[in-house]
Amino acid sequence: MKIEAASLTPPPGLAELLAELGGGENGFGGTPVHSGELSLEEYLQECCEMPDPAKLKPGLVLQTIFWALDEYGVAVGMIRMRHSLNDKLRFHGGHIGYFIRRDQRGKGYGREALRLALAQLRTLGERRALLSVDPANTPSIRVIEENGGQLENVVTDP
Repeated sequence: MKIEAASLTPPPGLAELLAELGGGENGFGGTPVHSGELSLEEYLQECCEMPDPAKLKPGLVLQTIFWALDEYGVAVGMIRMRHSLNDKLRFHGGHIGYFIRRDQRGKGYGREALRLALAQLRTLGERRALLSVDPANTPSIRVIEENGGQLENVVTDP
């Protein structure tokens, strides 16, 4: 398994991955493709612009979108890695969010995707990563803990 930064060329299985993600799940938001706001091509263009400081939209932070690819290069997951945090992300979202297709869960893809995303975050100079998770999402908590994460605190979303 590997992660690959989003490009204008979608990997096999990406359309299906985004359709399954839909409007989002467990705090990982959907995409504007699901809502019909953007076509897949427009969304890929937007993903390619997210890490570019010259194209940063007000109120947002630089972000890199990665696809989690299986050994055949098929998209099995998606990772959002924020290069820094703002007040909103300190409360909800954190540095890294990930989604793995339901039929691919339990195979270690989430654990490996997070490990690789943390390595990418370290290349940006971040030594600590904040991840937020719903306390009921036991599988995600396990993935975070398997990557050295520790519960720091529990906050209630107003």
